[in-house]
Amino acid sequence: MTGRYHPRVRRFVAIAVLVLAWSEGTTARAAPTSRLVYSRSTDATSCPDEQALRRAVAARVGYDPFFAWATRTIVASVARRGAAFVATVDLVDEGGVSHGARELRAEGACGELLDAVALAIAIAIDPQSLTRASAPEAEATPAPPPAPGGQVHEDGIPSMGAPANADTAPPPRPVDAPVSPFRFELGGGAVASAGVAPAPAVGFSLSGGLRWPWFSLSLEGRVDAPASNSAPGGGEVTSWLVLGGVAPCLHLGPFFGCALAQAGSMQSFSSGTQNTQSGSAPWWTLGGRAGALVNLTGSTLLRMHADVVANLDPAALTLNGFTAWLAPPAAASLGADVVVHFR
Repeated sequence: MTGRYHPRVRRFVAIAVLVLAWSEGTTARAAPTSRLVYSRSTDATSCPDEQALRRAVAARVGYDPFFAWATRTIVASVARRGAAFVATVDLVDEGGVSHGARELRAEGACGELLDAVALAIAIAIDPQSLTRASAPEAEATPAPPPAPGGQVHEDGIPSMGAPANADTAPPPRPVDAPVSPFRFELGGGAVASAGVAPAPAVGFSLSGGLRWPWFSLSLEGRVDAPASNSAPGGGEVTSWLVLGGVAPCLHLGPFFGCALAQAGSMQSFSSGTQNTQSGSAPWWTLGGRAGALVNLTGSTLLRMHADVVANLDPAALTLNGFTAWLAPPAAASLGADVVVHFR
């Protein structure tokens, strides 16, 4: 992107660079992730959309820093004021405290604001990554001489000046590489269930899938430990589940809701009688899930959820001519998983 920034835009960039240099010399801790809340007024629809802003920020920090469950929030908006476009950028921490809104202004096309807004957001999210990325470039690339006819404004920043001819015009900015819209996720944890065995059961689950900002799709597997109960006429019946499922989910901040479809096999055997019996039966369920995510680190989360499913083909365990246990029409589970996101 080429063009000439308004003096206020250049002034803000200079202040941002000074803040960046100061943050590197202190022990301040940068927040590696943030939520993004971005809006454009009805008369600023020609400005870059949210995806363009996300890509521009990700290109500067080296990764996609925006997660819906992050504790800090970047609030950015663009509106038109007379003949100019004005962007406002603010960082709000986990306590709801604003850390100072910054205002950028462009008299020309609104697209000229994209670089300045992306730079301001990148510095607010992860200033150390920008320093690391810019240091080699500063050493390898000498500063270009001032353009012919350039002037120094009162803010101390040289103007770009009007090029004398096409040969002195700055080269076009390369297009930023696209940032993948999704991430992979792997999870594993424990689950406690009622209605899946003759007694409350515990088990272990594994999952893997894809996560977009507001949607995820996971494949899951689960194995329950054997659970037993006494049977009429003596003896005990024991069963456990082995099942797999698919869970498409919608996300809103740290909360999510999913549809569930599960299929598997219930294994069973009897004990305490002369004739020991064993068998298996299919297990089919449909239902839903609700839960919440807690951020542990930048890419690791704790996922807590509650499931309720309808048993489409209730199984029955018989012993000594009696029905020792009949699966109820519905079952419920509580689970906790550690989920890791990566690209």
